[in-house]
Amino acid sequence: MRLTARHAMAVPVLLAACGTAPRVEIVEAVPVATIGTEQEWALVVRVHNPKDAQLVLDGWTLDAGGRRIEWVATRTVPPREMIQESLPVVLPSSVGAWSVSGELSYVAPGRLNDILFDSGFSRPSVSFAGTPTIKAAGDAPAPTAVDGTMPDLKVPAR
Repeated sequence: MRLTARHAMAVPVLLAACGTAPRVEIVEAVPVATIGTEQEWALVVRVHNPKDAQLVLDGWTLDAGGRRIEWVATRTVPPREMIQESLPVVLPSSVGAWSVSGELSYVAPGRLNDILFDSGFSRPSVSFAGTPTIKAAGDAPAPTAVDGTMPDLKVPAR
């Protein structure tokens, strides 16, 4: 059998379909600062990795309150773990409740998937949507550390 361009294009699709995709959960939004007519929010999301291998996050694309926002994701989710991220979102301060939809792109585990990702042939992503619970200012949770634990908060010595 001769390998055609159609066969070559099907390989990344088949590899991306293998395994279970991560799950993104929208948790809450906390107001951070008001700058003129704009309100900065900390959008808190959780990323669940169901795989037995670590998951390298690549980028966030959000549609929040009618605005498109893109962020580079520079985290790795340990196998079968969950991390919590706080993403900055700036919206007009006149916006009350708002919803979020978007995609999280990631690198599927495995050396071949790394090569396909780096060459642009395979860019797996997972979609998510929801309405965050609006919290009061100052209620933003501490982000989880890389190992999934909460940071060790110590009072500086005087």
